Amino acid sequence: MAAVSAAAMAAVLLLGERPALADPGEPAEVEARRLVHVLGYVAMDYGGCVANGAVTSVIEYDEQLALLGEAIHVATRIQPSALESGAGDLAQGIVGVRELVEAKVAADRVAIAARGARDRVASAFRLAEAPLSRPDAKRGAALYQENCATCHGPTGHADTRRAASLVPHPANFHDAIIAEQLAPIGVESAVRFGVSGTAMVPFTFLSARDRWDLAFHVAGLHHPEPGESPRPLDLPDYSMVELAVRSDGDLRAELSARGIPAERHAALLAELRRRVAYGGEAASHPLSIARAALDRGRAALREGRLVDAREALSTAQLDGIDVAEASVRTVKEALADDLGDGAFALRAALAAGATTDTLDAGMATLLRDATYAEVALARSGGAPGRLVAQVSSRLALRELAAAALFLAALAAVASSRSRRVVHVASGAALLLALAAWVAAALGHMAGFWRTLTAGATISLALAALAALAALAALAGAAALARRRGARQVRSHDPLHGGLSRGRGAAVFAAALLAGFGAAFSALDAALGVSLPVAPPAVAGVLFTLALLAAGAALVARASRAAARRWASPPAWLACLLCVPLAGRAVAAFQLCGLLPLHRLPLPRFTALGIYPAVETCLVQAALLGLALAGAARGRRAEGAC
Repeated sequence: MAAVSAAAMAAVLLLGERPALADPGEPAEVEARRLVHVLGYVAMDYGGCVANGAVTSVIEYDEQLALLGEAIHVATRIQPSALESGAGDLAQGIVGVRELVEAKVAADRVAIAARGARDRVASAFRLAEAPLSRPDAKRGAALYQENCATCHGPTGHADTRRAASLVPHPANFHDAIIAEQLAPIGVESAVRFGVSGTAMVPFTFLSARDRWDLAFHVAGLHHPEPGESPRPLDLPDYSMVELAVRSDGDLRAELSARGIPAERHAALLAELRRRVAYGGEAASHPLSIARAALDRGRAALREGRLVDAREALSTAQLDGIDVAEASVRTVKEALADDLGDGAFALRAALAAGATTDTLDAGMATLLRDATYAEVALARSGGAPGRLVAQVSSRLALRELAAAALFLAALAAVASSRSRRVVHVASGAALLLALAAWVAAALGHMAGFWRTLTAGATISLALAALAALAALAALAGAAALARRRGARQVRSHDPLHGGLSRGRGAAVFAAALLAGFGAAFSALDAALGVSLPVAPPAVAGVLFTLALLAAGAALVARASRAAARRWASPPAWLACLLCVPLAGRAVAAFQLCGLLPLHRLPLPRFTALGIYPAVETCLVQAALLGLALAGAARGRRAEGAC
């Protein structure tokens, strides 16, 4: 994919001269945003002043050096404020760009170095701009006529009297070179920051939504209005953010990579720029849903509508952050963790009655991270297959490990006659989970119901297991009483006497429900809509399932000798695995707003089902205590025999 920052060239031509860097008194984030804009400008404008190792425009070349020199000082100044500890020396990367410019190397080498420096700054501060809502075509056209038509012409040809008096001449958006490099994100950045030394000043009076409406309009000016024909069958799906960060050159390259002939490109680009970008055809990324929900939540907070703010936050996590976790991890592991932890902390703060300012600041941080993640994903063009397989495998392992070992432990605890029941239950649970996930993927089950389904089924499974532990305690007591009365029993196993009738049904219910709830969560995480069901993802999940199946078989095989003893190691393993399952169930109900949430100052380990909340810890402790009490009672009874 061609570099997205190629749009900066059109932005420069739009404005005329070099952009100004931030004032020293501005916040570090503002300086970083402007620095990213300037580096994008250098990446594209350098080729206009140097060719074949010779300077073709002394004025523009000197401007390049001056800009980079000032950028080095800005990067040094904002370095201590970088969010990412591993950001490296931001100024050093810009020094490398300046050295290349001084050596008058080829334009493509400078462009690569400048984009790399720009991306490091953006990553260090998690900077990214993206529209929160679908652009408004009519509003964008009106803004263009009001603010841009005087210089660039009513249709973008820059053929007005005002344009003729300006040096350099304003950009003609119908020029093939400019049009090929134009992307909405570059136009939005140029309109936001302006250019010093020209009549073009920053359009500070325009809101972010106005800037994006204007940017999408400018990006589509050189395309004809598509007819009333239906959507072309060979038109790929693009999210709104993907269309915002891609130039026409980027889109052409991707269409060619898909095997679409060149003669079809013009019609498809017109469809994307003039219709899809403004309609409902563009794919909606889960992070777009999360960002829009967070924006609604902030508005609700400012108006004192806490219930609406809580609902918006739940939507952001259920339908956005959780669904996009797999794809975000292909970009940056720490970012995925920060999104999950940030959403959890916000829900706890909202439940604890935090101030509006505190909640708004937390939502603003979460919105920033979600925006950075979505734009980074859109720019990446998709993760390599090997990385997708790795992430899919790890997520499947995280979600399925507890369920697989839990079912294996139940198989070991059950008698030989009941083990077949457990195997049937495990298979049925997997099929039910697969069917439920397919329904969710097809849009028939929203995030709320997916989460509630997993939580409810795991909770029922834990209730069945708790009942099984209680029955074990009763069986142990009965066996002890019989022994003390010198009565003969059929077996020295207290479970066999007390649970032979009801054990099969209890184990079946526990295995079925636990397998359904956990496997449902696993499939939803590993094959969610944020990761395409591509061969690498499927291969990763299948490989993980094979490992888990082998591990479960080994556990069951090794525990056959102790299969009828409640106090055996497999039974203790089943008790311990109640803890992560209980944590997942309680967290699911809290996420759906059905249980309160009181945060504890502890770390969060999702893989182990450990969530730092009072309710989670209490339920886990109670369930574990009940299971261990039953096991201990049965062991004492067995010892008395």
